[in-house]
Amino acid sequence: MPSSLTRHAANAVTALRLALTPVFVLAVLRGKDGHSGWPAAVVFAAVALSDFVDGRIARRLGADSRGGRVLDHAADITFILTALALYVGLGLAPWWVPAAIAASFAIYVIDSLRRGGATPSLIGSRIGHLGGVANYVLIGVLVGNDTVGLHWLPPFLMHTLFALVPIYSGASIVTRVRRPLALGGERPVSG
Repeated sequence: MPSSLTRHAANAVTALRLALTPVFVLAVLRGKDGHSGWPAAVVFAAVALSDFVDGRIARRLGADSRGGRVLDHAADITFILTALALYVGLGLAPWWVPAAIAASFAIYVIDSLRRGGATPSLIGSRIGHLGGVANYVLIGVLVGNDTVGLHWLPPFLMHTLFALVPIYSGASIVTRVRRPLALGGERPVSG
């Protein structure tokens, strides 16, 4: 049985992602006001790292839980939608990028609740996990390309990246809608 400290270590790392979300917004806005964009890149790196390690910490310490997974997904969607809405507001991303992600996440939650049986839990999928990784990559590209000012991708490549979002978000929705409902619910899958 993990101690109280180890039981909450992964959740603390996940909660850090939530706490860093407004810091990221402020850093991006300061970057747009002529200050260095590198602080936004550092905050983004800390957010992405927290997403990478929190589940590993929980599993290593034997403290993974349904509540921790819910917190992890809540932190992910909060950061992703906040960051992309910010870039929409700055005129650097189209509105339908966060809208497609929000729709995919809503279907994910609804489908998980529907399939969860007596004890609902979030039921991940491989395509959903890959979409989540792609969402973080897209934000990282926006940070480097626009906030830091590296301008490493020309506009047509940025538009191509944006166009991929509704494709993989839609694919995630389709795989959920087409998957038959198992008797007694399904077991949660990482992702």
